[in-house]
Amino acid sequence: MNTVKARTLKPHEGHKLQRMKRQFINQVNHRHARIVLLSRGGLSNAAIAQHCDCTPTWVRQILHRFNTGGLEAITWYPYYCSPTGPRKFMAEIAEQIGEVALSPPKKLIGMAVWSLQKIREYLQTQKIVGSISLEWLRQILRRKRIHWRHTKTWKDSKDPQFWAKYRRIRRLYHKRPPGGRRLCVDEFGPLNLQPRHGRHYARTGHVDRLRATYNRKEGVRHMFGAYDMESDTLIGSFAVEKNSTTFLAFLKSLRRRYRHGETLHIVLDNADYHLTPEVQEYAATHKIRFYWTPTNASWLNRIESHFTALRKFALTDTDYRTHEEQQEAIESYLRWRNGERPLEILDWETYCWEAKKTG
Repeated sequence: MNTVKARTLKPHEGHKLQRMKRQFINQVNHRHARIVLLSRGGLSNAAIAQHCDCTPTWVRQILHRFNTGGLEAITWYPYYCSPTGPRKFMAEIAEQIGEVALSPPKKLIGMAVWSLQKIREYLQTQKIVGSISLEWLRQILRRKRIHWRHTKTWKDSKDPQFWAKYRRIRRLYHKRPPGGRRLCVDEFGPLNLQPRHGRHYARTGHVDRLRATYNRKEGVRHMFGAYDMESDTLIGSFAVEKNSTTFLAFLKSLRRRYRHGETLHIVLDNADYHLTPEVQEYAATHKIRFYWTPTNASWLNRIESHFTALRKFALTDTDYRTHEEQQEAIESYLRWRNGERPLEILDWETYCWEAKKTG
């Protein structure tokens, strides 16, 4: 019965136990710290029970808690508990707080989403805690690895040939065909002239204001994009309309970029203008093979992840007034992305001099 011993203490645990031992007002922490320290000193459980005025069974229980849960499992703070509720240890309270935060708010409070204020109010109303600050509640949730996350959409593919198309594309990604080049093609857009919200560093307490657009009479633009898996380059070509004529022109420009002897293996979706007889005839006579992504499975096209970065660094937090300005920004990002220009376009000293000059 005396075989239960406290595990080896970490440096910070030893310091914390010494402080808890001196908490004479909080007799719970005082006694638990003495039990662990005496166990590390080599005393048997029966001798520890005599020194701490408790039973050997309680000594073993405290040592088990410490060995499995650390200091939080044996620490108790009265101000975390309801005045009329039972005593609770910090580990038990934190576990219950985590369970509340992960429970559906619709059933508990009749609302669609939690907030820190509403979690705190619910915890206090249910007498799980007596009082707790929002910052300490946030830290408890963070320690329990409970974070706010945005929801995402997901759509299953109903394509009857899903697995056949999936395996064909995966085999292409896994191994480059002899004498071939792998390309991922898709369209980016439509590109409107509109203010796009985003985030940026700022010292001021207010946010930047963006204009509201009610009428967009400048039309839209489309970008045909291609990701070259062999050279890790991203290619973009702009067009006013998106149809079989403009796509065929983009396909011809891709064919001219590479040696005539290379076969182009292109992953793309089955949009209507990709399936026209003119496009199919040109592909058949110019060493181009298409790999169709299944319906509602555009995530199989690797260019999609590169479009995400393009949208973030070229369009987020912008308000372009002309299509030429917007196109130049996208092309500038593509040049940096492909290693054709350095990151900086203006050195810091010149920027500071121009800012001082303009006042």
